Amino acid sequence: MKKNLSFLDQERLDIIFDHVYDCAGLNVGTRKFSEEKLSDLLETLISMQSFNYRHRPDDTLELFGLMEEIFNFESNSDGTALWLSLILAIRELYGFSDSKLVTVMKQISIRK
Repeated sequence: MKKNLSFLDQERLDIIFDHVYDCAGLNVGTRKFSEEKLSDLLETLISMQSFNYRHRPDDTLELFGLMEEIFNFESNSDGTALWLSLILAIRELYGFSDSKLVTVMKQISIRK
C-alpha cells in the first residue's frame, strides 16, 4: 500500500461502493465519509472510475475473471463495467497486486 492513503477496511469499502453508480449520473450513494480526507478519496476514485469507464473498457474487462470469484457479475452489463472501473481505480491508486486486490475486495459486504 502506498503511504498516506486511507486504509481500506470493510466500512470504507462499503461507503465507496455505495457510490459505484455516481459517475453514471445516478447519484444513488447515500453514505458519506465524516473525514475530509476520506471524502476527497471518494471524489478521486469516482473521477478515476469515470475515466476508466469511458476510456479503458479493455483494462476494466481484464478484471472480470479475477473478480468473478467474489462477485456475481453479469457479462456485457453497464453495472458490471461501473464496478470493474471502480475496482481498477482502487487497484491503480493503491498499487495492489492481483492477490492483494482480491483480498481487499472480499471485504465488501454490499451488493448493488
